[in-house]
Amino acid sequence: SEPSAGLAAGDVDVALLQLPFPGQHELRTAVLLTEPRWAALPDGHPLALRDVIPFRDLWDEPFVAAPPETGWWRDRWLATDEREGHPVRIGAVADKPDDWLSAIANGYGIALAPASAARFYARPGVTYRPVSGVSPSRIGVAWASSDDNNPVVQDFVHCCLETPWPDETGT
Repeated sequence: SEPSAGLAAGDVDVALLQLPFPGQHELRTAVLLTEPRWAALPDGHPLALRDVIPFRDLWDEPFVAAPPETGWWRDRWLATDEREGHPVRIGAVADKPDDWLSAIANGYGIALAPASAARFYARPGVTYRPVSGVSPSRIGVAWASSDDNNPVVQDFVHCCLETPWPDETGT
């Protein structure tokens, strides 16, 4: 529910998270991988039968969104800037993954998610499908500039940067 994973509050020294995130400009970041965005849909939704869903076909669907106070983070996951001015319909608001998944499973709306969500957030009642025509998701490592000389943080960052991450196809 906190897009900076505790970095903004100083609760953690380094984090792996979705880019961009609010407050990112105040931290150091490095992109580790890019993955397509998928749709999370309730089982039985007519679009859940498709192999790939054009983003335009999702425009009139209600979405499960982050709270309004998350600002452009919410807009990023609603892809508001990729809708050619088409308004977003909000079916439910959720700020925690379990609430988000429950809202989708209960049919209150759909959502965009990184492709890896199908693996990490698999849940009965929720089907994930690839979406075409929408920008990808980026995963990165982030840390405070004050930790540029912290050997533990820098070792972690270097390990992340040297790891062969999967590409958009998962290989």
